[in-house]
Amino acid sequence: MIRLQSSCLVLLAVATAAQGEFVVVPSENPRYCPNELFPAFEDFHSPRMAQLRTRYKLDAVVKGESDEWKRILLLRHWIHANVRIDNENPTPTKMDAFSILDAALEGGGFHCTHFSIVQHAVLNSYGYVTRRLGCGPGTRENGGHHGVNEVWVNALAKWVLVDAKYDLHFEKNGAPLSALEIRDEVWTDGGQLVKACFGPDGKGPQDKAKGWETTPQTYRWCSWETSTNWFTHSPAARSSTLVMLDDENFRRNTWYRDGKPHWALKTPYLIAVPNRSWIEWTPNVIFSTVKLTGGAALVTLNSFTPNIRSYQVRSGDGDWTDWEDQVEMHLNKKLNRFRFRAVNLFGVAGPPHEVRIERRSGLSSGTNSPPA
Repeated sequence: MIRLQSSCLVLLAVATAAQGEFVVVPSENPRYCPNELFPAFEDFHSPRMAQLRTRYKLDAVVKGESDEWKRILLLRHWIHANVRIDNENPTPTKMDAFSILDAALEGGGFHCTHFSIVQHAVLNSYGYVTRRLGCGPGTRENGGHHGVNEVWVNALAKWVLVDAKYDLHFEKNGAPLSALEIRDEVWTDGGQLVKACFGPDGKGPQDKAKGWETTPQTYRWCSWETSTNWFTHSPAARSSTLVMLDDENFRRNTWYRDGKPHWALKTPYLIAVPNRSWIEWTPNVIFSTVKLTGGAALVTLNSFTPNIRSYQVRSGDGDWTDWEDQVEMHLNKKLNRFRFRAVNLFGVAGPPHEVRIERRSGLSSGTNSPPA
């Protein structure tokens, strides 16, 4: 499921009608939402990135698989298969991916927080923007808390919730869901249309669905950590600040955790955000402006792409070519179609962004509308 909006919202054309003979034609592109809340990201240049992949032979896990979403599911499955669940007596270790995995491969057992720390590190080491969040049913009767991750899936142009502890994600009508989308469904009708999908093919045995942590009701309440650099930065660089969606459900109800209101409520550590797009901001998605001058178009590209390497451009069915953030394109066809994308240092490409510029017959230079 790719959420799209008309390029009349995504493209700010300096000339909305023709300048010369050309005009920008609306295109459907992934919506762009700027990053307002999450200030830090994992560092591509940290040696821990390559060390993680090498020490645990992770490249073998995704060998031969080019589909991004399937690669993410294979990495999630590897974590689930190699880390034993032990909620009551987790193995004492540092809250660090290396320490947890080393102990797990020796037979150690861990709870959800450990799984989310490992999955955060593993997915980020492949260039997939991943973050940690805490969730719970939030009732007096069930004040349990569960730690999971969300990953930005470029092929879907959306955030998707991924739970390595249970090798699990949720779908509605075949579309993988974000935490907020699951939350919406739960507050609407208890999540009746939400399906739990286990395993790398989404068809794992349903007998894994034991306990409240594998149900949509777990996501009635959600909080996102503003620190998204758990793996490559020291603990001193992390914040305890949490983000929650400030909507009618938040204002009229109370999130109970372990029998008491959630610790962050009514403290300076809570950022309550009424704008959900600030939570579901869009990594790697391009926002463009277009200036038409005679037979040329100056396209300026912007995005929030962690560890960005370059932008790329593709004209027609040609190859992707590295480019700068400003591209001057010559216009010589009735319909000029260009595609752009951001690529990070890991080689992961963001969702394509299209610019279409059409030659309109009968328009004269300098006019803003066709002649009557």
